[in-house]
Amino acid sequence: MEPTPLHLQKDDIFVNEIYRGYDDQFLYLDKECDPIIDRLKKLNKEKLKKGEIETLPNSYHSENLWQHEVFGPFVNFVMQQMWNILNWQGYNLEGRIPMLQECWVQEFPEEGGFHDIHIHGNNIISGFYFLKCNQKTSKPHFHDPRPGKAMVDIPPKDKKAVNSANSQIHYPVKPGQFIFFNSWMPHSYTHHKGKEKFRFIHFNMAAPLNPNNTESN
Repeated sequence: MEPTPLHLQKDDIFVNEIYRGYDDQFLYLDKECDPIIDRLKKLNKEKLKKGEIETLPNSYHSENLWQHEVFGPFVNFVMQQMWNILNWQGYNLEGRIPMLQECWVQEFPEEGGFHDIHIHGNNIISGFYFLKCNQKTSKPHFHDPRPGKAMVDIPPKDKKAVNSANSQIHYPVKPGQFIFFNSWMPHSYTHHKGKEKFRFIHFNMAAPLNPNNTESN
């Protein structure tokens, strides 16, 4: 005879949140990124020819885009979205300021590109905006940030399910799509090789104390 199961209350604590949305108003930036990516391709192929590097990078990676005036509206938009998310998550933002520390465009080489699993230190929230992609190109993977789980984990019953047992999830993406997540969440990109273009803007924001606010010091 099986014992009667308890009536248990479930509390979802230390939740890992991913926010997704779509807005095509910034897709014009794809054309603005063309000369930046073309310059990076030319530079790296010249370095390869001269023997300064052994292989092409796994991703053509730009300078910070806020240096270019045309990206100003985009930068302001994503900073506001990320500030809203931090507020929704319950962070006390009083006396703090949004500080976008990185904002790059990246494109994977035709010869093959990928991103190993990583996080973004000294930031609190990060995001992607996709410019060139389709079902054949790379996709972002997000990994369980709890190291203790990895030490004692057992395989899930269904690797495609989104539940407490699975340790990673990936999303198909399309041009115009945003993804936001906390910067401590490990993420990676699957390997992509071929003429299908894969290009996105990656951004990371901190929320430091306002140095001009004497009450926060």
